[in-house]
Amino acid sequence: MDKKDMLLNAALEYLDRGWLPIPIKQGEKSPSVKWGHYVDNSVLPTEEEVINWWTQWPDARIALVTSRLTNLVVVDCDSPEAMKQAADLGITHTPVAVKTKRGHHFYFEHGDFDWHKNAVGSSANGIDWPKVDGLDFRGSKGYVIAPPSNNYEWKIGAGADVDDMPEWLPQKFTQSNVVSIDPNKPFVFEGTDLSMFKVKTIWEETQEKVDALGHKLPDGGENGRDHRLWLCISEAAAQKEGAKGLRGDELFDNACLFMQTFFQNDIDHQKVWQMCERVSATDDRNHPDLEPTTQKDDVPTKKAIKPITTGDIDRLSAEDGQKEFFIEPWLVKSGTIVQVHGFSGHGKSMITRHALYAAAAGQRKFGPWDINARPRVLYLDHENSRSNVISFLSQAKKMYGDAGENFMLWCPFDDSEDMNLKTKAGVDKMQTWINACKPDVVVIDTIRSAYLGLSENNSEEWSLINSMAMQLRNNRISVVMLHHSNKPQEGSVSGREAGSSNQLSALETQIKITQVFADEETAQVRAAIHSPDIWENLGRGLETGERLQMVIEARYGKTREWTDVHEPVHQIGFASNDAEDMRVVAQKSTKQRVTSWADEWEDAHGNMRPALTDAEIQDRIGGVKPLSVIRKWTMPIRSLKHVQGLLAAK
Repeated sequence: MDKKDMLLNAALEYLDRGWLPIPIKQGEKSPSVKWGHYVDNSVLPTEEEVINWWTQWPDARIALVTSRLTNLVVVDCDSPEAMKQAADLGITHTPVAVKTKRGHHFYFEHGDFDWHKNAVGSSANGIDWPKVDGLDFRGSKGYVIAPPSNNYEWKIGAGADVDDMPEWLPQKFTQSNVVSIDPNKPFVFEGTDLSMFKVKTIWEETQEKVDALGHKLPDGGENGRDHRLWLCISEAAAQKEGAKGLRGDELFDNACLFMQTFFQNDIDHQKVWQMCERVSATDDRNHPDLEPTTQKDDVPTKKAIKPITTGDIDRLSAEDGQKEFFIEPWLVKSGTIVQVHGFSGHGKSMITRHALYAAAAGQRKFGPWDINARPRVLYLDHENSRSNVISFLSQAKKMYGDAGENFMLWCPFDDSEDMNLKTKAGVDKMQTWINACKPDVVVIDTIRSAYLGLSENNSEEWSLINSMAMQLRNNRISVVMLHHSNKPQEGSVSGREAGSSNQLSALETQIKITQVFADEETAQVRAAIHSPDIWENLGRGLETGERLQMVIEARYGKTREWTDVHEPVHQIGFASNDAEDMRVVAQKSTKQRVTSWADEWEDAHGNMRPALTDAEIQDRIGGVKPLSVIRKWTMPIRSLKHVQGLLAAK
């Protein structure tokens, strides 16, 4: 194919994507056609018009119009200095870019905003746009040269495609707009000062050493691992502006995260705990006004050594049984860290929003998951448009009831300020919202959009996110973070989570979301699961007039504490009828089946049957759970029935 054919074919492909390609003659800067009326009237040219343009000017370069119509805006960096400034400001974080003769173009979605103003760095005011030569912005009515024009080449991030562009969020630019957040600084929600630190922390210093080595620090050698860990513990435990640092389990967890991040192998945990105790005791002596934990004679209080033995089985079993859930088994009431990841468009936002809204509305279950308590949810939705949010809230209220102020959304389209969590202003804003809303659960949808400028393959940047999540969890707030998956490898579906593996170090539960299709070709195109059987099985639970609209597979990845309630995979469907009523359709979990048979139950023919014994239930589930587990699940139901029987007899 010669260059002329390549240009025309590319222009037609862009048009097919919903973009507006326009011709620019070689050696000229202005378009050869008038194009403003397309944007003004929200209409694209016809295929015939585009063919006519490149028939008339077969060598014309291709320009793409940025606008709400085409859902494109572009950050234009024309020099190394402009690139550096843009990266520092966090406005180059997109997997979709074009290498130009002098720099790069960074592509973002326009989003549901009425207008994004074009900007030229050399004449900018430094607030609405950075005053940097060569750093420009093509907004709601601009254009940029695109491949395959000479000296222009697509640079798509590994595992990404054009559909993975994040939405451009309006922001103000000042010299203090970008900060490095100390991962050791407690994430306190009242009066927190997250101003920029001038002195390198031990985290930053160790990250530089690891980057220089190209691997984590091994045992022995000249690495000084014990000394580095001591400094990490000391920084985290130190008094800061009259407030006490981390103590106890929080200090120990922070030390473990440091080791997971930078050491090939952990230092013995008993030794780490002793370090934490010694550092805490020293800091308490130095600051006696901050509730000292030392004895009168200044001898540090020693933690009694009590190993676990077989004599602790009953105690541990009782403590384990006391754990309470909002959504069993992955959303713990006392605080947890959850990642939901999936390939673009597979439904990770849909399943997360529906499950949490159902819980917030007081439902007793969502598909295969039991809901044991009603949480207050703060959902930081950085991606979905106004129309999408309206549709979801209306649909969810109809499906699950009114969640009221138990389900609260922050959306950029309804706020005059940005919440870029890579910036001091963004973190402060999140803290303000948490203080005001007092949630049990905070959702970040998605990490890529919330942390504009995040280098996903940089383990240090994930350490900052992990630290934030751990501080929320330590304040008994659960964190649910939505994240994109890489493109699947050949012969598989729904690849692994995008970015550094360090993102997994603080997670307690990871759930992978993949869409399921009955049609093989559709599944292949969407990098989804092909399974007519799953559609058929869920279809058996439909009522007259209903049809399945969507089926999603939820599969556990990393799970720090696997319980009897966990099952490797669930299929969850959404069904609707002609009245546009929607409901969730799913196979019952093993626990749900067990508990349903512990009381009167309805068979396949609609006949009511008496409760089964635990042995009969075990036989019905094929012996996949021991009798001890079945008894634990059925006992509350049988006890309640017994009490109700006694009351009825009176």
